[in-house]
Formats: sequence, structure tokens, C-alpha cells
Amino acid sequence: MTKKLTILLFICTLVLGGNAQDSITIEECQRLAISQSSSNVQKELNEQLLGVKLNDVSSHYYPTLQIDGGIGYFSQVTELPSVCPGYVEKPHDIYNVSLNLQQVVFDGLQATYGRKRERLLNKNEINKLDISINKMKENIINIYLNLLIIDKQIKILSKVENTFQEKSDQLKALLKAGVVYANSIAQLDLEGLKIQQQKDALIATKESLTASLSILTGRDLSHTIFIEPAIPMVEENTQSSRTEFAIFENEKENLEYQRKMHLSKSLPKLSFFAVGGYGNPTYNLLCTKADWFYAVGLKFNIPLIDWAKTKGVSDIITLQTSILESQQSDFTKANQIAIQEKLNEVKRIGNLLVLDEQIIQKYQEIRQTASTQLLNGTITVIDYIKQQNDEVQSVIAKEVHNIQLLKAKYELLALKGKL
Repeated sequence: MTKKLTILLFICTLVLGGNAQDSITIEECQRLAISQSSSNVQKELNEQLLGVKLNDVSSHYYPTLQIDGGIGYFSQVTELPSVCPGYVEKPHDIYNVSLNLQQVVFDGLQATYGRKRERLLNKNEINKLDISINKMKENIINIYLNLLIIDKQIKILSKVENTFQEKSDQLKALLKAGVVYANSIAQLDLEGLKIQQQKDALIATKESLTASLSILTGRDLSHTIFIEPAIPMVEENTQSSRTEFAIFENEKENLEYQRKMHLSKSLPKLSFFAVGGYGNPTYNLLCTKADWFYAVGLKFNIPLIDWAKTKGVSDIITLQTSILESQQSDFTKANQIAIQEKLNEVKRIGNLLVLDEQIIQKYQEIRQTASTQLLNGTITVIDYIKQQNDEVQSVIAKEVHNIQLLKAKYELLALKGKL
């Protein structure tokens, strides 16, 4: 008996588990889509690329070590009067091999400004990827909310379909009593078929949208329940923190570092050197045999400033900065206008929802009266269907406005850079 009960419980668990449906939120869809996107991978690669570029910018600070050597013949060599006692004529052939070390001590701040500029450029690349991710979020929101409204429409139509079926059954009972005509029942059944046709079209659209969302998220959502999100809270002002503003600021700062890097070329450069080797001649030009030699020291150079070029570069950067500021100003105005328009849209939809409630209430009262009148035979089936359809349209309009409000609030968050 215990064994049979265990098997029965196991089968029930499988059946219930097989029929259970997962649910998902709009935030989960966004997270899944982002994890599947190439932008997420590119952000990680850009961080690695930054490390390589920073190392490359500072690479001239690493010491250089090389081996130099040569064999040659001089047509003339240093000569002394032959009367000098002990004088031996120097050979005309030369040969030597040496180890040369050089170490930059000060590069005129080229590496400092170069590293800061590379960080800015990398930050801009990350910001551009963030913009791409935000667009993906907006796409997910659009698909998700369209799925919600289709779900609501299907449920509303199913409810109306059941209502028509109930009325049809009631009229069939009255038909047997000879109170109504068969034509009335046929009209209700026909309306039921039309509703089924609408549902089939909506289901096909839902399947298409669900397939798109499944591809974006990398998860099969064909049997998933989509949870309706709460309406997000958004401040009613035109303030914005869009990523584009950070890009504009970084671009202007980047231009300023370009100016500093150019000016740094005129600063003194200082480096350490060391040379050691073996050959002939050595640093002693009078020595006639091969020997060891070495030299250590500091060397510097101070570039003579090309004032014309420096001024030209500075003027170019100043003009480019002005262009950027003009573009930023235009973007700010366009963004504020878009935010204000979206705020107006949110307010307008809110007013429509208030009226929707009142309209639905009135249609429900009319439909309830029409339902009684139909059974009493005081109105035709056509009149009843019209009243029912008017109520359905008002309910669908309310649900559409609810989703439109959600969509407008999310779009407002996107315009403000808070999505």
C-alpha cells in the first residue's frame, strides 16, 4: 500500500511540475538580454584594452638595452709628428662591440597626459556601449509591454466569448419554449466565431513577440507568464543625466589633454645613458690596441618652440571645443523638449484613465439592462451585441491606456538617463 502511494505521489509531482508555468518580470528580461549581448563582452574587453594602451603610452619609460658593433676602415687617423718619442702610427681598421643602456628620466609629462587621455577615450567607449545597452532595454520594454496588452485583450475577449456562450445557452432554452427565434441564437454564435477569429490573430502576434523576446534573452518564454510591472515613479522636471552628456564632457576634456600633450613637446627631456664595450679605437684616440671602454652620464634636450605650429594647434582645439559645446547645447535643448512632451503625454493618459473608469461603469450598467431586455425579448440580439461590444471596447481602451502610461513612464526614464 505504501509503495503504491509513493508511486502515485511521484506521478502527481511530475504532472503538476510539467504543467507549472514560470513567470518573469521586465527587469529579468532586461538582465538576461544584457548578459546575452555582445556589448557586455565588449565592455570587459575594453577594460583589458585600456591596460594594454596605458602600458604602451608609458613604454618609453622602460630602459632600452641594445648591443652595437661594427667593423670598418678609416682613410685617415689621428697622427702626431714622427719626432715624438714612442709614437706608433694608429691602425686604419676599426672594430668594436658595445652594450648601450638608456633610461628616460623626464619626458616632459608626455606619459602623464597620454595616460589620462587614454582613460578618457576608454570611458567614452564604455559610455557608447552603455547607450547601446539602454537601447536594448528600450527594445525589451517595447516588446514586453506589447505582450502584456495582447494578453489582456485575449483575456477580455475570452470573457466576452463565455458571456455570449451563456446567452446562447439561455436563448436555446427559450427557443424550446417558443419564446425566441433560432436566428437570434445564430447571431450570437456568429459573434462568438468573430471573437475567436480576433483571438487567433492576437495569439499569433503574441507567439511572434514571444519568439523575439526569447531570442533576445536566450531563454524559452513560450510558456512563461509575463508579470505586469508597477508604474515607475518619475520626477516631474526636465533634469536629465543622459550618458551623452558624459560623452560631451569627456570629449572636451580629451581636447584639453591634446593641447597639454602638444605643449609638453616643448618641455625639456632628460635621460640617463651608459655604454660599455671592447674594441679599437677606445675613447683614448692615441691608443693603438684594443681595450675595454665605458661611459655613463645624463643627457637632455630642450626643443625650440615652433610658435606658429603651437598657436595653430591651440586654435584648432579651441574651435573643436566650441563645436562640441554647440552640439551639447543643441542636445540639451532637444532632450528637455522631449522630456516635457513626455511629461505632457503622461498627464494626458492619466486623465484618459480617469474617464475610462467612468465610461466602463456606464457601459456596464447599460449592458446589464440590455441583458435583461434580451431575455425578455424587448431588444434584439443585434442590440445586445452592440452594447456588449461597446463595453468590451471601453475595457480594452482602459487596458491600452494603462500600458501606454507604463510605456510613457519608461520612455521618460530613458530620456532622463535613469532607465
